[in-house]
Amino acid sequence: MTKIPSKNSLCPCGSGKRYRKCCRGKRPPRSVIDEAAELFRKREQQKRDFVERHGHVRPPSSVKAWGKVLTAVEGGIYQQTREGPYNFLNAIHDHALLFFGQSFLESEEAKAFSDRHIAIQWMHTYVDYTQKPDRPLDRPIGAGAAWFRFAYDLFTIRDNAKLQARLKERLISQTDFQSARHELKIAALFVAAGFDLQFEDETDNVRSHPEFVGTDRFSTARIAVEVKSRHRRGVQGFQGGSYANPGESVNVRSLVLEAYKKTSDLPLYVFVDLNLPPLGSELHWHRWNNELDKTMADLQAEGYANPCPANIVFFSNDPSHYLIEHEIGKDADNLWIKYYRAEVPRIAHPPTDIATRFMNAHQQRVVPPAAFPSLN
Repeated sequence: MTKIPSKNSLCPCGSGKRYRKCCRGKRPPRSVIDEAAELFRKREQQKRDFVERHGHVRPPSSVKAWGKVLTAVEGGIYQQTREGPYNFLNAIHDHALLFFGQSFLESEEAKAFSDRHIAIQWMHTYVDYTQKPDRPLDRPIGAGAAWFRFAYDLFTIRDNAKLQARLKERLISQTDFQSARHELKIAALFVAAGFDLQFEDETDNVRSHPEFVGTDRFSTARIAVEVKSRHRRGVQGFQGGSYANPGESVNVRSLVLEAYKKTSDLPLYVFVDLNLPPLGSELHWHRWNNELDKTMADLQAEGYANPCPANIVFFSNDPSHYLIEHEIGKDADNLWIKYYRAEVPRIAHPPTDIATRFMNAHQQRVVPPAAFPSLN
């Protein structure tokens, strides 16, 4: 790249004069203008490529200094602590550990493995797996996917929106983790789809409000968001409920009805985590979809559709936490999402097609980027 000459160097125009007495202050040489324009064009293209792959999250901001990678998160700087190559996956791993804190991690280490926090179990299983000398380098396991998706969502919210103290408490709580984890996921999904977030006051018990409000950066739309997660006995540490096979039925009618009770003057979008295992066969897929269709049809027949309290209900599933020590990457363990759009919602639909953006953002969040865009 052509550099701007110093004032006492020879002018690049070829006059033989010093730059300060010749072309300094004049229009830069055409070659400099062309190279600057090309640089800006490439940067804009990189931004567009990043948005296409990862959504509207802010690209990770990192620099190399003193042989270490420094990463900016929520107004702070995190320095690489391990030796050797360091990429974005390493950074979000370390950031998640910092989120839990040293004292919490040490207290978990002192417990039996089965008694540890679910996310810490994922992390330890993944780390132990990576230290096996005979492991296949290109075959991730369920624990790694569960841990890194959690870490990426955590990084996205810490880096893009205020993570309220109440949500942090719930994420650290073994009892509340599953529900809080799903709320974190949906909050990150909204950031990727191009929304700013306003979390509701969790201490307000006067009214039944949704979890947060999303404000669209590209339109005037504002939507209220309610998230629900199906608990299943023996999954993610939950000990209530029955011992039925987790994949026997979807069983989300009660969760949808609970979400319908939320009050808001804004369009209401509901996101339900199904918490189902990997697909055993095509029969599972058809049975689950048929049950979802029937559940929503039954609610419509019972009078919940005219008008419908929710504008859209999304159902999604990530089975990685069922495959902790097993390799993933097959069709059976794919993430999936589907939605039902009310024909007559209580509050009019936003004028823009937000649902498609959420579907795209869901795909963009499946795998965190491995590299730092700023270091490429």
